[in-house]
Amino acid sequence: MASAPMDAESSGLALELTDLASDDEPSINDGDLEHPSNFDSPLALLPIELLQDILSYLSAEDLTRVSATCRSLTAHAKNDLLWLNIVNSYLPDPIHDTGPFESFRSLYIAHHPCWFIPQKKIWFSDTEHTGNLILARYDHRRGVIEAYRVIAERRKHQVQFWEHNPEVIIQSFDPKVSLWLDDPVLLLKSPHSGRRYLKGDRMPLPLETQHVYNALTLCSTETHPELPPDEQWPPPKIPSDHHVPRDLEDHRSDEFPDRLDMMSEHAFRIRRWAHFRIGMPIFSTGRSDPLLTYATLDPSLYIPTREKPYQGIWVGDYSAHGCEFLLFLQREPQYEAHDVAECHEPEQNDDGLIQRGSIEAIKLTGDPNVPRGETSFVADDIGPRGLIRIADEALFQGARIVRSRGHVAGLGFRDDTFISSQLILMSTDCIAHYWDPMGHISYFRRLDIDSLLQI
Repeated sequence: MASAPMDAESSGLALELTDLASDDEPSINDGDLEHPSNFDSPLALLPIELLQDILSYLSAEDLTRVSATCRSLTAHAKNDLLWLNIVNSYLPDPIHDTGPFESFRSLYIAHHPCWFIPQKKIWFSDTEHTGNLILARYDHRRGVIEAYRVIAERRKHQVQFWEHNPEVIIQSFDPKVSLWLDDPVLLLKSPHSGRRYLKGDRMPLPLETQHVYNALTLCSTETHPELPPDEQWPPPKIPSDHHVPRDLEDHRSDEFPDRLDMMSEHAFRIRRWAHFRIGMPIFSTGRSDPLLTYATLDPSLYIPTREKPYQGIWVGDYSAHGCEFLLFLQREPQYEAHDVAECHEPEQNDDGLIQRGSIEAIKLTGDPNVPRGETSFVADDIGPRGLIRIADEALFQGARIVRSRGHVAGLGFRDDTFISSQLILMSTDCIAHYWDPMGHISYFRRLDIDSLLQI
């Protein structure tokens, strides 16, 4: 049996790009596959169809390890259909051809270990106050992984008055939501080695024509439970089992993974810096350079269900602050022991949607008053306990109106407090919020993430 050598680091849990791309594997001829008895491995003696079926259950890491055992399994592990399935496991829409690459194996190698970025697709940053929401995807035509900022533009609005309370002002809200395609936040062309992103490597973005440079850095899976909440990302208000530190001023070495098996697939960082000095290396960042941490959301938090029809990612109208993006979280109701029966008899709409539990709107993007990561409003119970009335006025005909609390603050998030408000549940795609003491109603509309990614 002819074996391909593998060093100690490569034989560990980490899959290194250099292992995948190696051309030092022994050559295979058709006779070797036609006469598997030339090899001693029991796997090599299996029928080809059965062996390929077994290999189809393996990850890229395991296929690479199989390739290091013998020439026959090396050839089988290079079957491009296996690598097609691996690539498609990271993509929401499967591809059927290699695009600009010679094979699906070379396509996988080109973007290893960053396939988790388009797989998770939704990412939001810790940009001070405002935050940033981006969507990532794989562009099959160009063969690149890219991510763009989600933006919302107000269209012409119409001022209305509430029939129920004519002193309340209502502004219509029908935003144009799109990706800012002129300014990619992330752009990954074929990297030469997976190691390059462990400590950070420059991304070729259009801003380089203005001498502004960007670098992608992978995050470590190392946990830091001792960190205070404001130094973690994602913020504690967003449920996650994968928090990473925000403050890297000390440049602690454990924040950067030494090996790919120590790499987090739930966060990454982007550093941006300007370079105008002739004769100095371009890649010369400093501690004062902005370093943004991006985290993703678990799909269970934003995919609506029959029991949680309002959860998802929404865009809201915040007057002078413009449009902001929020995560609507629905949680199960908290009942006292003597109210257990009520918990088992939730109220339902005519369309079968269950009206129960709480709704909390957490800002993915924010403003200097109530910044990203903070609660915008919360309705503690949209079921019978929180119900105020069913609207009979024309504008909100048939909508449930429930008690809620709106979060307001002064500049710099000073003197923040919750004020009395009402949530008007018009549909699972449109909600209105009546800020009672402020005398106005604003709207929130659900984002169609999949449609945005097709743009």
